[in-house]
Amino acid sequence: MSIFFSMREVIEMAVTTERSGQAFYQNASKLARQNNLKELFQYLAEEEEKHLKTFQGFYNALKEKAEVTPYNWEEAKLYLEALVDSEFFASPEKAINLAKEAKDELEVIYAAIEFEKDTLLFFYQILEMIKSQEQELVKKIIEQEKKHIQRLSTVKSKLS
Repeated sequence: MSIFFSMREVIEMAVTTERSGQAFYQNASKLARQNNLKELFQYLAEEEEKHLKTFQGFYNALKEKAEVTPYNWEEAKLYLEALVDSEFFASPEKAINLAKEAKDELEVIYAAIEFEKDTLLFFYQILEMIKSQEQELVKKIIEQEKKHIQRLSTVKSKLS
């Protein structure tokens, strides 16, 4: 049986994810000792803020539309919670703690890459659960997150 989420639900999940990412990167920027890493984390925090504003704009536009709740919403909701309940983006507080607990900047980079990978996995899973006419936005989100991983991987290579 397929589970379908409305675009509104996908955007709500994306907002949660982007808030956590923003908190992680803001804290990582404060803790970074190297200027290039401070700048990278500030850039990524700003990117998450842009994504957040974009998703909030989509959400506000969608609030006006009547949407049908999925037939098996309780099952979908449990699955959704399992997807989002990762140590990397379950909440901004957990994201901040990950940055604080890192023993060095390389460990923060590794955590950031894992966060971005979890985010990608999340959006790939969501892609399978939304109606085909709504998939284009999620595909654009996926491309943005891939760019974050590429940039972080480049920095990781230089630090290793």
